[in-house]
Amino acid sequence: MTTQAPAPTGSSRSLMQFALRLREAGVLVFLIVLGLTFTLLSPQFLTVQNLTVVASSASILAIAACAQAIVLFTKNLDVSVGSIMGMVAYLTADYAANHPGITPVELVVIPLVIGGGLGCINGLLVALGKVPALIATLGTMSLYRGATYIYAHGQEVTSSRLPHWMLSSVDARLAGFPVIVLVAAVIVALVGWWLSAFPLGRRIYAVGSNQVAAWFFGLRTERVIVFAYVACGFLCGVAGLLYAARVGTVTVVLATGWEMSSLAAAVIGGVSVSGGSGTVVGAALGAVVLATIDNGLVLMGVPEFWRMFIQGCAIVAAVAVDAMIATGIRRSLGRQRRG
Repeated sequence: MTTQAPAPTGSSRSLMQFALRLREAGVLVFLIVLGLTFTLLSPQFLTVQNLTVVASSASILAIAACAQAIVLFTKNLDVSVGSIMGMVAYLTADYAANHPGITPVELVVIPLVIGGGLGCINGLLVALGKVPALIATLGTMSLYRGATYIYAHGQEVTSSRLPHWMLSSVDARLAGFPVIVLVAAVIVALVGWWLSAFPLGRRIYAVGSNQVAAWFFGLRTERVIVFAYVACGFLCGVAGLLYAARVGTVTVVLATGWEMSSLAAAVIGGVSVSGGSGTVVGAALGAVVLATIDNGLVLMGVPEFWRMFIQGCAIVAAVAVDAMIATGIRRSLGRQRRG
């Protein structure tokens, strides 16, 4: 007989739900303030064309942030996200270039299989090998990127070798909206629904909240962690495919640095680095915040190193807020128990 994970009490559940709503509401308010600020500083910001650019730029990062968030929910992290995206993008583009008759179904299945397999390797190292997540994924980050270099022999896949429909699909519009934005929104919605509506999704949160307690209550924590990494790999596969289609010419350094960008987006969006808290919707909002900051600073002519500095400040501020909220929740729960 299987035993369900312990459900939080009514008071603690309501407190956590309030904290989550507060985080996402704070991200939305911050996003609005950013928009107003950049509109005052650069008249070009609040135009349909520029907002479309921001949304399109945030779309792929939102998917990568969701991938990172799923692993963060288990109180782990994945710094090989960018390398998985890069390897998936190159292998898929190379296959498409060498097989002109490739179908859309094949083009979707290939990155899912590759991404899921790479994510599974990460999960096995962390869950069964008991290698700390940071060390394990740092190693696979270099491993996956190096394997891509070896396979590519320094060659790039040019856009002229890729199917025209693959490149044009990401620029297509549906009812006036970019298809890539709609795809990202659907993926975020589906992942969020799965995490909240299905037992396995709830177990991911349970493991991150208290892995020892989850194990005592009958959850196979190793399987849950492996599955979280596999899900992360799947989403990285989708992000890698979209990125390859968007840039056209695919190189071996594609998506370098995206591990930090995805982590930053998730944390800014309210996903706790302590595990068991946050939402993928918040992670996607964090991606929109980063895309907005980057776009606004580019319009203002701010140099690249200042953009990196400001992004770093946003990450530090988000982690500090997360720590304060977590401390406040613990103190409130402690008072409730004593009372």
